[in-house]
Amino acid sequence: MSDNLSQAKLFFEACETGKGWDGCKAYCHPGATFSAQAGALADVTTLEGYADWMKSFFTPVPDGHYELKFFAEDEERDCVA
Repeated sequence: MSDNLSQAKLFFEACETGKGWDGCKAYCHPGATFSAQAGALADVTTLEGYADWMKSFFTPVPDGHYELKFFAEDEERDCVA
């Protein structure tokens, strides 16, 4: 597993389990941007904002969880999906 993929996976796990920005920032570039097609996230423009939005999601849904079905790296484009 490449370092990029390892870091992305650590970020994903921290973010999607509600750790907020404090639990995610070690895996991100400062000022990293964010965008989504979901209307609820229309005003969220940074990964910091998204990580904290996810953290707040666990207040009304404390047992929220996910089932990961795909995680991959495109080294040529320096992207993780």
